[in-house]
Amino acid sequence: MTRTRGALHARDVDMATERRLRRESRDRWVRLIVVAAIALVLDQIIKAIIRHQLAVGEGWSITAHVAITRVTNHGIAFGMFPGQQAIIGVITVLALCGIAIALSRLVRRNAIAGIGAGLLVGGSLGNLIDRLVHGGVTDYIDFSFWPTFNIADCCITIGAAMIVLGLLQGDGQEDLAEGATS
Repeated sequence: MTRTRGALHARDVDMATERRLRRESRDRWVRLIVVAAIALVLDQIIKAIIRHQLAVGEGWSITAHVAITRVTNHGIAFGMFPGQQAIIGVITVLALCGIAIALSRLVRRNAIAGIGAGLLVGGSLGNLIDRLVHGGVTDYIDFSFWPTFNIADCCITIGAAMIVLGLLQGDGQEDLAEGATS
């Protein structure tokens, strides 16, 4: 009788742990989608304001080394591969699909990687929309010592760094399972 109760209790604990892990996994995917949506919307709103307020090449000086200057980037990072919007668009879509597949397990189990993936996806989609709709990416953050960039670029860079941090941390699955059974 004691064995049966013990086995039932262990099974109940296992089922509760599974439910909690599924809920946490779902919450991380929801967080990824929300972060991606916020990054995308913020990026597109700021770019629309910049396009509405400034002509290409115009800007506002903020300090001696920082300005808001509207630039259209017809390439990828730092203006490489100019005029190749269709190819860059296809590569972006393929890269996003590859990233989604590669991160599917890690995002389910690592909150930092999930948020990073959301930033990376939102920023990538923001720049992809610019390429498809406007023929190039609207950049506007202008440090005198660095190529002009935008919020989407910041999201991509910060997101990639968070994904690396998440990879270095591991997935935390073992810690979660141990905590539930202790």
